[in-house]
Amino acid sequence: MRIIDNQPLLYSYLEKNNLHVFFSPLDINKIRLCSFSKGESIIAAGEPLQEILFIVEGKVKVFTMTPEDKRLIIRFLKAPVTLGDIEFANEEVAVNSVEASTDCMALSISYKDVKETIGNDPSFLQFLLKSIAHKFRTKTNFTTFNVLYPVEVRFASYLLSISTNSKGTLFREEMKNSSIADIADLIGTSYRHLNRVILKLCEEQVIERVNGTIHIKNFEKLRELAKDNIYE
Repeated sequence: MRIIDNQPLLYSYLEKNNLHVFFSPLDINKIRLCSFSKGESIIAAGEPLQEILFIVEGKVKVFTMTPEDKRLIIRFLKAPVTLGDIEFANEEVAVNSVEASTDCMALSISYKDVKETIGNDPSFLQFLLKSIAHKFRTKTNFTTFNVLYPVEVRFASYLLSISTNSKGTLFREEMKNSSIADIADLIGTSYRHLNRVILKLCEEQVIERVNGTIHIKNFEKLRELAKDNIYE
């Protein structure tokens, strides 16, 4: 994480996301503008949190750990999204882990400062309620589609999520062959099954393997297979 000293940019993010409505009682110096690099850990499950983060630019990957200590994707979330709100409301450690899927910008406010200024403000509490309710609905949907959707759909959705930026446009993303085992864990399947799916998609000219990396050849077909992306 890198702290950015740029108040005009901080103000612009507050106004663009209508956060200034809630945070006007706060001293602007209590709000930090932060950046996270792609692949950087933002939140680690099981660790205590001290701040609410508002992702205002970029995309993050939310995942949980299985009893076998394997990562399992819950969802990819595009800005704007709030992190640490459930933990703030329940005063508990982080529920899930969060990683930057792209370079991200965030606004950070400590729990202490929130509690001392707007912690009991009705409009802020309503904002938190909507955010938390959306996350619990997402968790329910995740449990459902992870059981019902075939591996081909889950893998196609994963490729879409790592191959699109926060505005939904395609950029070149390469996936190293050595990470296929990790991806199998993330989407809840075996390495062998995922390899069969990859071979099938290569034969159908949807993707291709080139020098140990995977490239998307037919973006529209991939989107069709992904059911418009079950992870987003």
